[in-house]
Amino acid sequence: MGDAAVDVTPDDVDEVAAAMARAFADDGMFTFVFPDPARRPARLDRFFRGAVRYGHLCGHGLTTPDRAGGAIWLPPGSTSMSALGMLRSGMLAFPATLGPGAFRRFVAYTSWLDGQRAALVPDPHWFLLALGVDPSRQRSGIGTSLLAPMLDDADRRGLPTYLETTSEANVAYYARAGFEVVRDAVPDTGPRTWLMMRAPTP
Repeated sequence: MGDAAVDVTPDDVDEVAAAMARAFADDGMFTFVFPDPARRPARLDRFFRGAVRYGHLCGHGLTTPDRAGGAIWLPPGSTSMSALGMLRSGMLAFPATLGPGAFRRFVAYTSWLDGQRAALVPDPHWFLLALGVDPSRQRSGIGTSLLAPMLDDADRRGLPTYLETTSEANVAYYARAGFEVVRDAVPDTGPRTWLMMRAPTP
């Protein structure tokens, strides 16, 4: 089993971001956003520093005591990213730090994702923005540990949970945690994406 999840602290951000960047190195979303494999690692690291910091400030950022991975959860009522949160986390600097081309691809794809979520998922709900475990530590139960706290909270409150993945292998993984595919689609600007929702367990 993986280590129990703990909250991300400001001191954890860089290490958690680095682990998540390694986990998403070949992910369909990020190979679309960052098509140059030579530049992708550094840009992924910058992206996840902002995303993990956002999770810490505006949602729930979870990791393990040895920072082997991370989960970024957005809570019921706050599943749309706020301008203030993006400012505080450094995400508003993404056009410069990620590059204008990458940022345009990111916005085009995530705007499509936002529209899909609005159409598919009832409010309130938990939104798993990202879950990544360092490749050297995968298949050891860490991902399950990072899922458990918010799935338990969703069950206690009778709320659905939602996520998106561009990995077909991840579909089976999340299905084991109770998620079901609610849409399988290929947007005009972005990779094939599986949109998944989990109903609360009584």
